[in-house]
Amino acid sequence: MMWRVRTTLEDRPGVLAEIALACGKAGLNIESMQVFPGDPTVVDEFVVTAPEGFTDVQVAEVFDDAGGSGVAVTRTDPRDVVDEPTRYLNGVHEVLEGGRDVEEVLRELLETTPPDVADYAGHDVLDLRRRNGTSLRISRAVPFTSIERARAQALLSLVSDAGADLPPMQPTTVQRLPLVRPATLADIDAVAALHQRCSAETLYHRYQVPLRMPMTTRFTRRLVLPESGVAVVVQSGLDVVGHGVLERSGDDWRFHVLVEDAWQGRGVGSLLVRQGAGRARALGAERLTFVTAGSNDRLLRAVGGAGFAARVERHDGAVHITVGLATVTPIEG
Repeated sequence: MMWRVRTTLEDRPGVLAEIALACGKAGLNIESMQVFPGDPTVVDEFVVTAPEGFTDVQVAEVFDDAGGSGVAVTRTDPRDVVDEPTRYLNGVHEVLEGGRDVEEVLRELLETTPPDVADYAGHDVLDLRRRNGTSLRISRAVPFTSIERARAQALLSLVSDAGADLPPMQPTTVQRLPLVRPATLADIDAVAALHQRCSAETLYHRYQVPLRMPMTTRFTRRLVLPESGVAVVVQSGLDVVGHGVLERSGDDWRFHVLVEDAWQGRGVGSLLVRQGAGRARALGAERLTFVTAGSNDRLLRAVGGAGFAARVERHDGAVHITVGLATVTPIEG
């Protein structure tokens, strides 16, 4: 059986030889190791294979008797015996190319949910900061080393920076020609920042329920890559100032619109409405419905500003604005 062992050792010559000798006597084979420097001690992590029947407690005793302290042992398998920088680079690839959630990847890299812990002394907390001001918190029974903290922060920053710079947290400067385009994974942090810049009233009109902030990466990912539709964003400079999600609901198509407060009343909503209508038409829709909270007159004006005559109905406290698409030019891509 293969085990991952983490222990604190004195930073002195010969200590690793003592560990190796103790492992050899106990029948443990050291497959790999890495060192996390400190002063006056160091934290070393070993991957060892043990004879059949060896338990985590027995493995911990070998390292404890050889001079280790704070020994923690977890099960692992041969797939984990990989160079650590390579594991983190693979993690970046999985987020950017494979579409995996960055929090999920970090938890896997940092092994935050081990099945067995020989020395459980409470959780250490790792607070990571995105450049848009939001935070990601991860905890683990085994304390994080300074190197692990630096690696995790570097991975999060790299993923956040990929494809586009992150938007500022303050309302954006209004420009004349915003760009409307399909949303991509690179927009996750920008869309999250858009939501944080919006007022509670604007968010309520969009979701019809109070929205908890900051949003999780998993939730934001669904906003840029919905499972049953498409998403578009309105970009001004480096900032996303508007966002729309086109989704199918049974035989109906619905389009949900969010425009930053500072950009409302400036035509961004109408841009999104036309985009939603064109993309819905390209997918074969004959009509499109916009759903909002009951008091949102801005959306009705945006629909009218886009050139549509609409049917307005109330359902369960929400307003449904439906437009026909027979004369709409499809928007592909």
